[in-house]
Amino acid sequence: MKCSLGFVLAADALMGCALIGCGAGHANLTSITVSPQTATTTSSPQGQVGYTATGHFANGKSRELSRVDGLSWKTSPTSSGTVAATIGSTGEATCSAPGNVTITATAPENLQLTVNNGVQNTASSVSGTATLVCQ
Repeated sequence: MKCSLGFVLAADALMGCALIGCGAGHANLTSITVSPQTATTTSSPQGQVGYTATGHFANGKSRELSRVDGLSWKTSPTSSGTVAATIGSTGEATCSAPGNVTITATAPENLQLTVNNGVQNTASSVSGTATLVCQ
């Protein structure tokens, strides 16, 4: 019984260290810049625009973000409620109707939680936006 309890305690301690230590020493994401900031394409035929998200960190460094970082993309409906564009997980937007669309890229503030342990990241999110004009 002592061996079993000792093993369980050691495993719990190891798991705790792994979860607590994974974000230590890594700068948090402070902002996201979406490029291009403004783009225009056609809705008939359906035009596409590729977007990228650059993450800016508390230590002054920047780099391109991806799905591995927990990056997600979304489009907003137009002011009339029309869905004028969709965007895929790699940042490729496709216009399907005329209108102005806001493109939003969102990632967790603490990327290390997402990258290293596979546990759902519940850290605060950081977002950046751009505009897509579908004609």
